[in-house]
Amino acid sequence: MHPTIALTPASADYPPSLRELGSPDRPAPTLRLRGVLPRSPAIAIVGRREATESARSFTRALVLDLAAAGYAIWSGGALGIDASAHEAALEAGAPTVVVTGGGLDRPYPPEHVPLFDRVLAHGGALLSHLSDTAPPTAPNFIARNRILAAVTIATIVVEAGLKSGARSTAAAARKLGRPLLVVPHAPWSETGAGCAAELACGARAITRAADVFEALGKKPPPARKALRRPDPARAPGSVQLSLDPLEQAILRVLGNRPVHLDVICETVGRPLPAVVGALLTLTLQAVVVEGPAGSFRRGQR
Repeated sequence: MHPTIALTPASADYPPSLRELGSPDRPAPTLRLRGVLPRSPAIAIVGRREATESARSFTRALVLDLAAAGYAIWSGGALGIDASAHEAALEAGAPTVVVTGGGLDRPYPPEHVPLFDRVLAHGGALLSHLSDTAPPTAPNFIARNRILAAVTIATIVVEAGLKSGARSTAAAARKLGRPLLVVPHAPWSETGAGCAAELACGARAITRAADVFEALGKKPPPARKALRRPDPARAPGSVQLSLDPLEQAILRVLGNRPVHLDVICETVGRPLPAVVGALLTLTLQAVVVEGPAGSFRRGQR
């Protein structure tokens, strides 16, 4: 059982970036904490609750690379992209923090209680600006989103509709002058219409972890190898990537010569958004290289 600790702006463990936003007229809020706040630089990753398969896959690959570079992953604990970000951080052994929209005794969504328990068990934290019994309401989520943007050095929006909580987090990051990084989507994609709107407002487009490092003025770390694991069916010393079925199908299509995106979609029999998301994931893993004019080929790994 993890005890709940009250963090006032005077507390040593209070997030400095949030303390600095306080003023005599509007002091920084007292926070309720379970677990341990990481000291690693924190990045917020947010997106739709009804996330697409490709967006969840992209989130996982992105988080694995950010975790390998030493970043802590913060999100809101919601369904969809939030959960994918927390799960990937746990997979990578990276610290992750859930900033909740209700009191710590009112976990939301209830089905994520096992996930929150795992976050605590692996050295992460649950954080709230509310009393422990406060209900999860719309105004509380909006306030939560402001805190999430304030305590992190950058906010990444993976997927968002025009009206979404992810966009309120993005708006808070923009108002605070924090880097706002957004994954582009096809212009006809309703699931990514909010991302297009944020890019029109001046957010920076990213398609891979290297773009995040560049936006933060950091050099990329050595290539991640966490997704490579031994396969008993192969020769000793050989390795095989852990890929989902769509990613495996795409790799079967690709060779050393560039193949156009339209041909890939037609061959694997999947819609463009799903294929684009899988290609982004494979590009992040450096097993696929983007060529000219919307074409792709296998990498050298």
